[in-house]
Amino acid sequence: MGSVIVVLAGGAVAYMYYKKKKDQKEGDLAQNQESTPQIIPINTTIPVSSSSGSSSSSSSTPRIKYVKTGYPLKYRTRHQDVKTLQAYLKIYKENLGKSGSKRDGVDGVFGPLTLKAAKKRLGKSEFTEKDIAGMRRALKMVGK
Repeated sequence: MGSVIVVLAGGAVAYMYYKKKKDQKEGDLAQNQESTPQIIPINTTIPVSSSSGSSSSSSSTPRIKYVKTGYPLKYRTRHQDVKTLQAYLKIYKENLGKSGSKRDGVDGVFGPLTLKAAKKRLGKSEFTEKDIAGMRRALKMVGK
């Protein structure tokens, strides 16, 4: 009987802790949203499931909560020209995930995999219109 009480008390403490952290994050996001008017909230979620086989439960986590839609292209940007950057990175056989119409990672969202690949192959994480124009020319030359 005593061990049941200890387990329930531990669960209650853990619940309170995570609820407080969640409320704190929501408050921080609300402050960020007020201070950056060029950021547009989106509610995109992707399912995350365990691949270990021990559990078949799945939950959804936010993919990218806020996206910037202009230049320079950088992390958390959603823009048509991000597809050009991603197609350019695919020349180098970079892993950009399984999103996009062809399930090759070319989806127009500058997410964590695109950021990692851009830093690795191009040595930078922000791209101007001039950078994208150069990538378009290179893609045209290789026939993509």
